[in-house]
Amino acid sequence: MIIDVSTIIPAVAFVLYVSFVIFGFLQYKKDRFYWSFQLYMIFVSIWSFGSMMMHLNSPIQTPLFWNRIMLIGLLSVPYALCSFVVDILEIQKRMIFVVIKLSYLLIIPLMYLNFSGNIVSDAGFTAQGEFYYQLAPGALSAYSLSYVYLIFTLVMLLFGAKRRSSQGFQKNLVLPLIGVAIMLVGIFMNVFPEFGRYPIDIFAATINAVLLFYTIYKYKLINYSRLGLSIIYSTILAIAASVVYLLIFSFIQHNNSNFDPGNIFQLSFILGVATVLIIHPLRNLLSYLVDTVIIPKRHPYQTTIKNLSKRLTTIVNLHDLGNEVVKSLSTGLKTEWVVFVAKRYDESQKFFLVANNNCPSTCKIGQEIVFTFSSEVEQKLELYKKENQSSVISVTPDEQRIEVSSSLPPADVLIPLVFRKQIAGYILIGYDHTKALISEIEREALEILAAQSSLSLENALSFEQLRIQGDELTMSKNKLEAIFNGIASPVCLIDIDYTIQEANTAAVSFFGQDRETLIGGKCYRAFFHRSRPCPFCQGLECLHTGVLQETEADVAEQVFSFQFHSVRSPDKSKSVFIEIINDITEQKHMQEELVRTEKMAGIGTLAAGIAHELNNPLAGIVGTAEIMLSEMDEQSPHHEYVQDILTYSKTASDVIKELSIYSRKEEVKQTQQVEIVRVLEFSLRLALRGVDSQNIRVERNYHALPSIEANEGELQQLFLNLIVNAIQAMNGNGKLTLSCVEKDGFVQVKVGDTGCGIPEKHMSQIFTPFFTTKAPGSGTGLGLSNCYNIVEKMGGRIRVRSEEQVGSEFTTIFALNEENKENIRFQLVNDQNGMNDVFFIQRKVLVGEKGYLEESIHRKVDEKAMHILAFRGLHPVGTVSLMTSEHFWPLPISKYFDIQKVLKTRKAAEIIRLAVLPEMRNTSASIGLIILVFLLARATGVEELIIDVFADDEKTIKLYKKFGFVEVGTYNSPSAVTVMVLQSKSTLEKDRSQLRHFVRPLFSRLRALFDFGPYTQAVHDEMDRILSVDKDEESEVQVI
Repeated sequence: MIIDVSTIIPAVAFVLYVSFVIFGFLQYKKDRFYWSFQLYMIFVSIWSFGSMMMHLNSPIQTPLFWNRIMLIGLLSVPYALCSFVVDILEIQKRMIFVVIKLSYLLIIPLMYLNFSGNIVSDAGFTAQGEFYYQLAPGALSAYSLSYVYLIFTLVMLLFGAKRRSSQGFQKNLVLPLIGVAIMLVGIFMNVFPEFGRYPIDIFAATINAVLLFYTIYKYKLINYSRLGLSIIYSTILAIAASVVYLLIFSFIQHNNSNFDPGNIFQLSFILGVATVLIIHPLRNLLSYLVDTVIIPKRHPYQTTIKNLSKRLTTIVNLHDLGNEVVKSLSTGLKTEWVVFVAKRYDESQKFFLVANNNCPSTCKIGQEIVFTFSSEVEQKLELYKKENQSSVISVTPDEQRIEVSSSLPPADVLIPLVFRKQIAGYILIGYDHTKALISEIEREALEILAAQSSLSLENALSFEQLRIQGDELTMSKNKLEAIFNGIASPVCLIDIDYTIQEANTAAVSFFGQDRETLIGGKCYRAFFHRSRPCPFCQGLECLHTGVLQETEADVAEQVFSFQFHSVRSPDKSKSVFIEIINDITEQKHMQEELVRTEKMAGIGTLAAGIAHELNNPLAGIVGTAEIMLSEMDEQSPHHEYVQDILTYSKTASDVIKELSIYSRKEEVKQTQQVEIVRVLEFSLRLALRGVDSQNIRVERNYHALPSIEANEGELQQLFLNLIVNAIQAMNGNGKLTLSCVEKDGFVQVKVGDTGCGIPEKHMSQIFTPFFTTKAPGSGTGLGLSNCYNIVEKMGGRIRVRSEEQVGSEFTTIFALNEENKENIRFQLVNDQNGMNDVFFIQRKVLVGEKGYLEESIHRKVDEKAMHILAFRGLHPVGTVSLMTSEHFWPLPISKYFDIQKVLKTRKAAEIIRLAVLPEMRNTSASIGLIILVFLLARATGVEELIIDVFADDEKTIKLYKKFGFVEVGTYNSPSAVTVMVLQSKSTLEKDRSQLRHFVRPLFSRLRALFDFGPYTQAVHDEMDRILSVDKDEESEVQVI
């Protein structure tokens, strides 16, 4: 092996580059990490390693092999370097960016030329031990291509330097420019084998890397950890020391022929490493001994800053923090003046003076300060914010002081206090002209203090904000209480299980009870002395729809008006609503009197109008009859007829004059057959004209639809509101989807967008009048409320599905005709909308009427149960649930009753939560739920059915007994509950007469009314199985 300068240069370069690579990867998740720079370092590492092994003449592989390894790095370096320059200059032109990234593909043909021997055909050592290589025909092309990219890199650096107006930035690019120029010369030497046999290229690349690293370090273009910087510094120091030792030994050897230390290259390298490992730590140790033992008070500021740092950790008051900092720095650093400035924690974000020690300024504590820095200082401050670190900006004695503000004198030291990548304050220091400015050691100490002060300032500002917010919350609470109690109407805050949470003064006075008695009690008991929720209560509807509900009711010969407003509540807390009650008995009487008075007052206007319209033709008739009568002989047979005409006309005129009955009909909006697609397209055209929609892409999915009975104006308003909201949600850029489809006798119109979406916390409020998230003046909050009212008036439903940052979809559903609005249908729940309908019906019927506890509704186990919903048109009117032993064992009823003693098999299920709205009981909806849940259970393999019913609900118990259920026991929860079981065939299957005259027609009607998804066919099969019993019997009779 050969160890000389040709080997040592690439070896040292390889160590340096590997250090770059290792510590570059350690910065992977930090700011300003560039993959292009990492690739550049990796390629140069490969280049230097190949060059080292090639010149070493190692027995591991041939020099030609290592030459080709070297060329991998050498030929790839220009592309990575060019890409890094584009990244560091932040060039945003897409064309340049794409070209640079695609240029990496050029490495593939270059590698083909390399390994096929078309760049270097031979390489090795002569008999005298001299290295040589021979270029192949493709060498010129390969080197030219690399050279072009290096020149391109040089041009970009020059262009970038001229493009940036900042002198500081232009200065940043000087050393990289020099480095690239040196690398150009080094690579150019490879074209001449007599020069290229020496590692001039790798030496030039090393110089480029050192200059590049120095630029990166000085101007902090890339983040490196302290450990990484220390190791890289040590490596560079070892290289520099080795070069110095080599020069010394060469000079001595040249002047003294007797000096023969052996291989001076190895000796210089060893001494260079020893310098880093021994002398540098020794210097730090001596400095520590001098500062702590020999001359402990040589730097008194260290004690000051150390004690100040300890005190800062306990200070949370902003003014105490400022005073402590300025006094301690004035004493410890012997300054002329110190100022502490902080940013206000409000919308203004302006700086104000917190503390001042001897600063010759007229600015008072708390007064605003406007900073005006030079461009160089601004650049440094932006860099500190980007790095999220506090540092020290200072001037040397021969430099001008830092101009900071017209309110303050120029400063010698400026310390920005940075946290969360924002400057929250400044410490400004001024020195006496007779005193030397801060030393490097003092600067390091101030940087430590700056970091500690930034943290303390953050704590102080946070504490100040909390104090201000606390005061504001207290004031807001007092204001809200005053407003709440100042409302003249009784107002109560009530949760979902009808418990009063809060009541205002008017409510306490109105119901004649103490506040303590009202709060915590049930509203229906406290207000109207009922044992169950009021039948007219709309609280659950309000919570279910999120829409204001209003109603009136007669209670004990009085008329009350009720308003229910849903209140947004935190997650996992009970839903609450506000109920406003007014006694409007007198108001109703006055309204009736007012109506009568207004009608009487309008009689004159009505009579005048009728007289104007009828008296003119009557006058003509009377006049004509009188003329005819005067010219006609009394003996004429027509004389009597004309006389009758005259008499009747006068009578009609008298009737008009004596009109005393007045009836004014309310205006009714006319409905007609409307083509939905035409109205939707018309609404779309209106919406697109009214907003910025140049970048909106409209996607239509229209099916052939029949006309529906509706008011065209209202339908147009509905679609227009939905489309405008969708376009506004996309800020003029996105896809608007409109679709119309007919399904099962209903028309579905969907308006979808790819906008910002609706937050989950707002979903329950979007249909509430005046609720809006838009900026003041941008919306009234009535659009979706009007949409909801129009759809409800038409007997339809409106549903919304939304996901933040993805988009929203509003679906309106209408019946094709009046018949479909009343049709009963059944559906197996398979989505969240269905679950919400189930829980709404359960709360309305079971909690509101039957006295169930609210806690028993919407349990976790309910999510796994099978739920059937009954609909009248589009609105849910009933529900029943099925819990099978396959998913629930033991069954939920086991908590109250030992059902396992009764059951004969594990193939069992519990029917729970049968709930039907009062107006739909004793209809096909009620009987359909009972029959279909039984068929669903049988279709899923259930052999035994269990149900529990309140013992006082005798009608339901008789109904189930007729079905075949038998009583097996009771339990209390807290009222008496009867447990019933069906363990054999139901009466549907046993009673042949009932099977033939009742079940068969019933099944025939039900077949077209339910959709149970994957269970539909199984339920049909179960129907056929039951009906087949009757068919089998008929067959036997015919055979006999």
